[in-house]
Amino acid sequence: MIKQLQEISKKYGKPRKTQLLYPDEIEQIDEEEEVDDYAVTLFLSKAGYFKKITPLSLRMGGEQKYKEGDELLCSIDSDNAAELLVFTDRHQVYKCKVSEFADSKASVLGEFLPQKLGFDANEVPVAMFATRDYSGYLAFFFANGKAVRVPVNAYETKQNRKKLINAYSDAAPLVSVYHLREDAEFYLRTSNNRHLLLKSSLIPEKVTRNANGVTVLSVKSKNTVVLAEPYQAGTFVKPDGYRASSIPVSGFLLKEADKKK
Repeated sequence: MIKQLQEISKKYGKPRKTQLLYPDEIEQIDEEEEVDDYAVTLFLSKAGYFKKITPLSLRMGGEQKYKEGDELLCSIDSDNAAELLVFTDRHQVYKCKVSEFADSKASVLGEFLPQKLGFDANEVPVAMFATRDYSGYLAFFFANGKAVRVPVNAYETKQNRKKLINAYSDAAPLVSVYHLREDAEFYLRTSNNRHLLLKSSLIPEKVTRNANGVTVLSVKSKNTVVLAEPYQAGTFVKPDGYRASSIPVSGFLLKEADKKK
C-alpha cells in the first residue's frame, strides 16, 4: 500500500498551490464604507440643534431658523468626510462623523444633537470642531485666568468611541476654546476691565486632555476672565501697549486713545 502511494505521488504529484493558515495568522481587515466627500457648512445652536448645509443650499436658503430663545453657537466650513467633536458643559466630548447627518436647509431647525449623540440629562454643547486628520491643537481659556493648549490628536481613539470623559479641565468655568493649526493672537478681558493681547505660543502645551493649564492673566478676588477671542486688528489704537512678552501678567488698563474710540 505504501509503495503504491509513493508511486502515485511520484507520477501525479504537483507542488501545493494553496497555503495553510492558522487562525492567529489571519489578518482582520475592517471594511470602511465609502463616503461622498463634498464641501459643507456646519451650524450648531446653543440649544443643540445641528445642520449640515451644502454651499448651493446655503446660497439659496436665506436666514437660519432657530427655536424661540435659541441662537447660533458656532458655524464651521468643513466637508462631509470629516469627523465631528462636540464639547459639552459636563467636560465631555462626543465624537461622530459628519456623514452620519443628512444634508439640511436653513429653513429647518436641524437634528437635535443631545438625542442623536446620547447626551446626559440637561447636558448642552459649548463648542464644536471638525477635523479629518486630528492636526493642530485646542486652546482652552478659563475664567480663573488659566489657559492650556491640548493637541487635537489627544482626542483620537483607535476604537470607535463616541464619548470621552475628562475632555477638558473642570477646575474653573470655561470661557472659550479654539481650534488652531498655527500660532494666533488672542484678546482677553477681565470683569474689572483689564485687557491683554496674548500669543498662543506663550500658552504651554499639555498632552493630558483635562490639564488645568497655567495662569496667563492674573485675576484677584472676585474678578474673572470674561472674554477670550481671536484678536481683531483695529480693536486698539496702539495694540503693542496691551501685548505680553511673558506670562503671567495682570493685564492693562484701557489707554486714553482707546477710551475715546
